[in-house]
Amino acid sequence: MEPLKKHKCVRCSNKVSTKGGRCSSCRKKLRENKKKPGHWQRAQTKCDDAKRREKGKNGTAHKKSSGLMGDRKKFVSKFQNDEKKAGSKLSPDRKNNGKGYGKGNVRNVPEKLNRGRHKVDPKKLSNWRKKMKKSELTIDDLLTLLRARAINNGNEELAKALEINGLELLKAILESE
Repeated sequence: MEPLKKHKCVRCSNKVSTKGGRCSSCRKKLRENKKKPGHWQRAQTKCDDAKRREKGKNGTAHKKSSGLMGDRKKFVSKFQNDEKKAGSKLSPDRKNNGKGYGKGNVRNVPEKLNRGRHKVDPKKLSNWRKKMKKSELTIDDLLTLLRARAINNGNEELAKALEINGLELLKAILESE
């Protein structure tokens, strides 16, 4: 009898039972990363889904002939950046459903606005965009909010410290990378 040949994980070199396989910890990491907004693995999955829908090989969509997805790398990086900026899960939406996921026909919107409809509700989409725009705080806005929070909690000393000498220190901390 020959001894069984030991195989290694393709990512971390742990022992696995099949050649070219992954260990359970690496499979778990990939499974979790596919669900994290802004992770490259999730962006790759969404790109795969869009490409599959374009070709019309399954029952989820009709075959598209124009505006097909061109550069996969651009689609993935745009999707990943949009999710990082939004901080939540997004879904690629075609502006014109007769065309594919090509350049100029795709916008990334929250999943709840793009589920089971043929058109994203423009009112809900504009409200979401306004909310995203408002969430971008400047350093001065943040300092004002911190001072207001300190006053509301009854910590007047902290509010004064932020107002007098903490302002420059906090700005330096926030602006440094």
